[in-house]
Amino acid sequence: MDLEPTSIKEFVTASATLGTDRCGQRLQEALVGLFPDWLPSRKSCRKALDRGDVRCNGQVAGTALFVREGDRIDLCLEPVDPPNPGRQTPRNLRIHRPDGANYALVWKPAGIATSGTGHRHLAGIIAHQAHHGAAKDQAALRPVHPDGMPFPRPVHRLDKATAGWVCLALTLRAAATLGEAFANRTVEKRYLALASGKLEDGHARAPLDGKAAETYWRVLDHGPLPVHGEASLLEVRPTTGRTHQIRRHLADLGHPLVGEDAHTAPGTDLQSAPRYTGHGLFLCAIGLSIPKGEHGPATDLTAPVPRKYKRIRWAAEALTLHGYG
Repeated sequence: MDLEPTSIKEFVTASATLGTDRCGQRLQEALVGLFPDWLPSRKSCRKALDRGDVRCNGQVAGTALFVREGDRIDLCLEPVDPPNPGRQTPRNLRIHRPDGANYALVWKPAGIATSGTGHRHLAGIIAHQAHHGAAKDQAALRPVHPDGMPFPRPVHRLDKATAGWVCLALTLRAAATLGEAFANRTVEKRYLALASGKLEDGHARAPLDGKAAETYWRVLDHGPLPVHGEASLLEVRPTTGRTHQIRRHLADLGHPLVGEDAHTAPGTDLQSAPRYTGHGLFLCAIGLSIPKGEHGPATDLTAPVPRKYKRIRWAAEALTLHGYG
């Protein structure tokens, strides 16, 4: 990649011009919702003002200032060097950034959370790699546009137990347009799953946590499996993104995933449920299709099949037959 990434001290200001809807407000009130990716709450807005991070028409401004239509508000956050995640950093991090894109896709290994507190999660690992990783990783993870964020930001999440592609925004605008793409369901997510028992092609539309949820699957093959007796290899395409959606929908139908440790078939508790141990959860987000937009060009990426699937002979043969390498 021949683009020149900015250094950690060169991330430029996020700016906005005030409209009539904020005219006459105190700056502390006008700031709420103006930079949601940086200042998501009233408390964070107040802290930014207290630190002197906010400027109005080029001048450091305080909470008591009354703003007018057309005022230019600049947010000048001082980036903090990300902590070293140490041994938590996966070797040979798999990163794909399309040419000219303000986003990147990174493969999250199973066992690592997407984000959270501390720094031992994918977001923390990526933040460190963006500034202290190998040269190729820095080139793939650093923004080149004025609204570049100091660290790549995941725009969706995968369960800790699930391996797969995670989309990272590199700029504020990319974070907004990618968020809209996920919300509008124009992003296509493809999973490989191994479910207990024998399934047919189908779908589940049961709401989860009071919200609409849709999961569609295609059966690639069935075959024998220790502990469960029989299992079904599935290509799964969820159109919504609820917590543990695929896992919960299949478990509710009586076909929990192989390696499942949180959700069971109705009438079965976790302690008595059969479990195929030693290989983790058989669920991976193997494919991700991002539409084109202000974040960059479209991309459609499919990862190589994880080795644990290939160790099951009939599953390996079915995957090859259906075009999975």
